[in-house]
Amino acid sequence: MTERDDRLPRGLYDLRNLFGDKWVPAIVVALRAGPLRRVEILSTVNSYFIDENWTDKQPVLHDSILARTLKKMRMQGLVIRERSTKSFPPEVEYSLNPAVAEALDAAEPLIAWTRAHPDLLARAQTHSRENDSHGGHSDEDGDDARPSRPA
Repeated sequence: MTERDDRLPRGLYDLRNLFGDKWVPAIVVALRAGPLRRVEILSTVNSYFIDENWTDKQPVLHDSILARTLKKMRMQGLVIRERSTKSFPPEVEYSLNPAVAEALDAAEPLIAWTRAHPDLLARAQTHSRENDSHGGHSDEDGDDARPSRPA
């Protein structure tokens, strides 16, 4: 593979590593409309049905996980944390780095692509749910077969 060919997979993995954490996409979307306090982010994210077609379990974002995720996102430069001393106690708000807002706009064609291919998405979602219910094992094609352990 040439360096030019490497750009696409590297770029896709870069995107996955930036936005692939379980809660990052929902947090980014919550902040798209403007700065929010942590409790507002928590409430907004928990109002989304993010995994409803991928798993039978509805995930819930807990405050401790949100705090860790926001810290990681801040360290990566995805969000900006601002402390306002206009009130007591001081309020902390989070907002998107403008480059991340730009990435959301750039993602719209990919989101449209998922809507244009509901059959492919449905098949992947069914497979994901079946793997969840079978403990992550699938033997349908033998592709997922694991080597047996010696007795």
